[in-house]
Amino acid sequence: MVRLYPTGVGAAAGVLTYEVDTDRELVALMDDYRRRGFVFAMHMLGNADDAADAVQDGLCAWWSQRGRVGQSPDSIAWFFRVVRNRCVDQLRKRSHRRHEVLSPEGPPDRRDPASAAGDERDEFLARLQNELDRMDEPLREILLLRDFHDLTYADIAEVLSIRVGTVMSRLHRARSKLRERMKGNLCADE
Repeated sequence: MVRLYPTGVGAAAGVLTYEVDTDRELVALMDDYRRRGFVFAMHMLGNADDAADAVQDGLCAWWSQRGRVGQSPDSIAWFFRVVRNRCVDQLRKRSHRRHEVLSPEGPPDRRDPASAAGDERDEFLARLQNELDRMDEPLREILLLRDFHDLTYADIAEVLSIRVGTVMSRLHRARSKLRERMKGNLCADE
């Protein structure tokens, strides 16, 4: 983990300057944020170029805000919030989206071909992606942040600017709807 140590007050009043413990740790942290942010953005946008743009914007914002007092830019939740906002902006500008198979490892073109478990798994993931795409955006976001990116309830609340209780109730509702839809989808195939 990167540790940021206050080294003094910058030119602007109230802005602390920071020193990174090691450059290698900073690069590792940024690479982790880039990877996790890209997977999240791909799930939201379905397009690798748009996802990369959203993550790049998020990393630039994280870098420029890393020394601000009162924020925790070293928090993954802060970074996910920036990436999510960029994704929402892009979705608003777009008339339709390209669909790609959902995978926690990332988009299909980025996965190792040997990691695919076969056609049955791909078919299930395609059905799951289809059902997630049909869900309302707030419910889909909750599922992605909690179940695919392992954010805590508190982090999700920070990312979405909602209360923790709202996160819990929305997550319960989202999981119930997805379970019901997938059960109906699986029964319809038999």
